[in-house]
Amino acid sequence: MELWDLYDEHRRPLGRTHPRGVPVPEGTYHLAVVVVIVNSRGEVLLTRRAPAKAACPGWWENTGGAVQAGETPLQAVCRELREETGLTAAPEEFTLLLREDCRMDCHFDIFALTRDAAVEDIRFQPEETDAARWEDRRVWEAIAGTGTTLCPAWREEYKQELYRRLEEYLQGRREFSEK
Repeated sequence: MELWDLYDEHRRPLGRTHPRGVPVPEGTYHLAVVVVIVNSRGEVLLTRRAPAKAACPGWWENTGGAVQAGETPLQAVCRELREETGLTAAPEEFTLLLREDCRMDCHFDIFALTRDAAVEDIRFQPEETDAARWEDRRVWEAIAGTGTTLCPAWREEYKQELYRRLEEYLQGRREFSEK
């Protein structure tokens, strides 16, 4: 059984865990991570959610998932990357782009990672992902959060900030405020 650490609205640990699959108690939150993987051409890697997924089956998304109890967000993003794509990266290769707090029952950390990989080399996690594609970054920005493509940021102001910071990341910036 997967357990999550619980936090208050300010990301302060509550010293309790919660089982995945059970609604999170009102006023508490767990952590989740997302990584926007870009290649040297500035394209964004998207994976397709497996048909067996309860939420949004068959939708395209950026790699990510819940932080398990006892994990840091960096440990979780490394694990999720490996599990969902077969790609590996050291914690120091990730850049924290943005934090979005109090999003439903979750606090989100959105990271960036530069990685050149052929789609044929992506290894899918059964019941999680079943396909991958590289998408032009501007096209991804236009379709993320519409139709059948999820966006790592939920609120519109966070989406725009994410896109702005990703542009700066692609220009070499590696430090951002935690907004």
